[in-house]
Amino acid sequence: MYLLIDVGNTHSVFAITEDGRSFKKWRLSTGVFQTEDELFAHLFPLMGKFLERTKGIGVASVVPTQNVVIERFSQKFFGMVPVWVKAKDGKIKWNVKNPSEIGADRVANVVALVKEYGNSGIIIDMGTATTVDLVVEASYEGGAILPGLFMMIHALFRGTAKLPLVEIKPTDLISGKDTEENIQLGVVNGSVYALEGIVSRMKRIYGDMPVVLTGGQSKIVKEILKHEVHDEDLTIKGVFYCCFGEE
Repeated sequence: MYLLIDVGNTHSVFAITEDGRSFKKWRLSTGVFQTEDELFAHLFPLMGKFLERTKGIGVASVVPTQNVVIERFSQKFFGMVPVWVKAKDGKIKWNVKNPSEIGADRVANVVALVKEYGNSGIIIDMGTATTVDLVVEASYEGGAILPGLFMMIHALFRGTAKLPLVEIKPTDLISGKDTEENIQLGVVNGSVYALEGIVSRMKRIYGDMPVVLTGGQSKIVKEILKHEVHDEDLTIKGVFYCCFGEE
């Protein structure tokens, strides 16, 4: 049994798997665990019977301050050192200026894409930030970063005197008829149009290829982006492949 951890800016996903194909998953707010004891106290009631059978811990983290918590948690309660996801030479070429700057979640996504969907593809990962990643013939060619949906909604609310905090959902309207609809159209549909434009240009240059949609906020737009594959486990699959795929 492997424990796989995806530490994100807002939420962290904890998954248990035997083979990297099927998962039992739990989500925690990343801010709720500041020590290894707090993390164990949150996890044990949820997944205690699985934790006892853990033989390896793999981690993708984009929150450096939490790395020491994960390290101490692994050593104190399991007597093992976690395996960390990072870009490294192998089947995939990292054709960017500094591969060490690539977020671990994006590395995991790229590895999972190549394993699951072929050597070329585009990944849209919608979390705190929205990222787009391009892979061409097993070469990672970089991508784009946009503000996430919640980030944009909250920026409008905090940065203005009168704009309200509204529910995040897509709309079929061409133009909003009140403030709430205006914000929803601008944030949600506007993000979709931006993503479609980025993906369309990538495909014009590199040819048609699968587009895989993932991330905690992807459920909000998956019905609009109907032609994309929705794989909510892509990152966790990538953590498994990166850390234990050769075993």
